[in-house]
This record gives sequence, structure tokens and C-alpha cells, in this order.
Amino acid sequence: MKTKLIIFILLLQATSLIKLAGQDVSFSQFYSNPLYLNPAFAGSIEVPRVAIQYRNQWPGFNKAYTTYSVGFDMPVEKLQGGLGILLLNDAQANSALNKLQVDLMYSKFTRINKKYRMNGAVQAGFHQNSLVWDKLIFPDNLDPNYGNHGVSQETPISDPNFTYFDVSAGVLLYSEYVFLGIAGHHLNEPKQSYYEGQEDVGVLYRKYTLHFGANFNIFLKGHLRKKFDLSPQVILQQQGSFRQFNYGLFLNRKGLSGGVWLRQNLSLNYDALIFLVGFIRERWQLTYSYDWTISGLAGLTGGSNEITLSFLLKNPSRKSSFPFYRSPGEY
Repeated sequence: MKTKLIIFILLLQATSLIKLAGQDVSFSQFYSNPLYLNPAFAGSIEVPRVAIQYRNQWPGFNKAYTTYSVGFDMPVEKLQGGLGILLLNDAQANSALNKLQVDLMYSKFTRINKKYRMNGAVQAGFHQNSLVWDKLIFPDNLDPNYGNHGVSQETPISDPNFTYFDVSAGVLLYSEYVFLGIAGHHLNEPKQSYYEGQEDVGVLYRKYTLHFGANFNIFLKGHLRKKFDLSPQVILQQQGSFRQFNYGLFLNRKGLSGGVWLRQNLSLNYDALIFLVGFIRERWQLTYSYDWTISGLAGLTGGSNEITLSFLLKNPSRKSSFPFYRSPGEY
């Protein structure tokens, strides 16, 4: 365990050698948390929806990253669109740093033709970074031989809670079988420095997301009875110099679901294989995913665990689109 802790500290120190910049949480079940992926999903399935998500990343490093999120969205006929709210808390380094965000979003609906519909959305919220000074370890209070902690001479910051305003936007084009979206988060690139006079440090860079997916009905040869649903999915993200590419397949048969994705950067450096299993019904879905690390940290991180519970508060008036897919129906 001590070796893993040292490696984790070295990783944090390595990132501190470059210009400090924040990076968003990356969920493996990205389409199970639609409001976090793209605010244009707000109200997209025409009934109120709740999505609850928990992620434990790298448990081998003792609560390195633990994230909770709750999202709610609903259509509003008088506004000709949808409203949504997202609450997220990301606890880092055994809760030494907590990032809390509350975002509100409005999505405007536009009918393109009989098949396609487009949503355009804006999002605004308040985010807070809370630092627990007593949990920080500095070089002057760490015994290099035994790892014992002493008393640091570092001067604590005056206000460990830093709040900033954040703005995002997104567009979603979709039909019953295909969906394509683009989103831009942190458009105002807020600053996150705790110290006055260092406003150019700790910039939260804009994040750009391009995502695509489809849903196909697979039938038995020579029969009209459906065999299963197959959904290929792709997501491409960039935030500052960081780029991520996820791609894979999701399969649903009689309400039982499974999927596999590969996560990498654009330099073909592979990070993880993502495996998913779960249940899907007409009004709810429960899914679990595991990230199997295949990068240089393989065998040390313990992978990543993610659980999502999503449900509708009313029966859908018609077959719903992604992320709830369609009702399992007859096979």
C-alpha cells in the first residue's frame, strides 16, 4: 500500500510541474449521465427523468477519486423545451479536495422534419472547490525514510472555499435510431486559484465534446421477431491539451444489457477497457461498469467502479429514445 501511495504522490507531483489546470471528471457510463455529457439532453425523452451515478476511480490508491452525481430533467411544454438540474461532488485525494457543482440548464426543441429533432441548450451554474488543509502533506513535514508526518511550516490559505460561475452550451440532433451531439463546457474558462495575484494560474479550460450513437434492431433471419438491440457509441473530448476517445458497443436483450468500450487518447495510448452489465426496463435502468486499466498503471490502480440508477417518473407516451433505449418489448 505504501508503494502505491508513493506512486500516486509522484503522479500528482508530475502534473504540478506543468501549468496547473483543472480537468473534469470522466464518467465511463457517459450516456447514463446525459445532463453531464450535454445539456441539450434536458427534457429529451418527454417525461421527467432522474439519474443517480457513483464512481470510485483507482480504489487501489485509497479513495483517490470518488464522485457522486444526481441529475433531474423534464420537458416543459409552455417553454417549448426542457429544464434540468445537475448536482455533482468530486472528492479527490481522500477528500482533501472537494469539488461541488450545481448547474441549471434549458434546452429548446426544434422539429427538423418527421424523423429528426434538434435541441439547443444553455447551462449556467456555481462551482465550489473546498480544500481541507490538515489533510495536505508537504515536503517539510514528511520523513523521507519512514514516511512519518510532522508539522509543516507552510502558511494555510485564508479561505479554503473558492466559488466561481460557470457557463456551458450544447446541441443535440436525434431521431428514433440515431443521435449526434456537440457540447462546450466552461466557455468562460473560470479561474480556480486560491491566491490573489495569481489569476492566470488554475484556469479551467474549455471542454469540447463530440458524441455519436445509433440503435439498431437485430432480427432473426427470416423472422419478424426481434432478437436484440445493438447500439454502437463514440465520444471524443478535448480539454486543454488533454484528448480522450471512447468507442464501443452496447447490447440489450430482453432487458438484460451488456457492453464493452475502449478508452484512449488520440496518440493511440490506451487507458482502459470498460465492461458494463445491467438491467433495462420501460421506466428504469440499473447498470454497473468496471474499468480494467491497461496503461502503465495496470495492476496498481484497482481499476474503476461505476454504478448508475436511472428512472422515469411517468410512463413514456411513446417509445423513448436514448439513453433509455426502447422498451424491451417482444422477442
